[in-house]
Amino acid sequence: MDTLKKAGAMLAHLELFHRMLDLRGLLQLAAHMEERGDRVTLISPGSITLIGAEMHSDAQVTTAKGAVIEAATAYRVLQGLKGHEAPEYAVTREELGALNARAVAELGESDALRAFEATLTRISAAPGAPTEPAGERPGRGRRAAEPEAGSEQPAA
Repeated sequence: MDTLKKAGAMLAHLELFHRMLDLRGLLQLAAHMEERGDRVTLISPGSITLIGAEMHSDAQVTTAKGAVIEAATAYRVLQGLKGHEAPEYAVTREELGALNARAVAELGESDALRAFEATLTRISAAPGAPTEPAGERPGRGRRAAEPEAGSEQPAA
């Protein structure tokens, strides 16, 4: 399987990758709060307000290491982690870390991560070894005459 096909196999896992990236942003925000000495942050859909020795509010936070955390993304992730809607969320850096740790643990036990592991196993198989799951036929070339009966996608 060539590199392009391997990369294509990863497309099925984009949601998992985005979730991981969003969670990483919260960890980076907690680390940034630690560096600044901030105790609390207020996160709304349009701004992140860091509260500590100094107060800073903006639509995005850029850490000392260059990571950018967008307010809308942080708000959406916190909404999911906290499990309720609010106009804004107030969180300490310790709470951010705890919420993130819980989310990572849940992600580690998820079907999405198991599916990703299966894909990695399949594309990492030795050259020449079958890479399709048992019982599946290899895909046809681009110039296949007619699609197989019953393989049509139902209308959404």
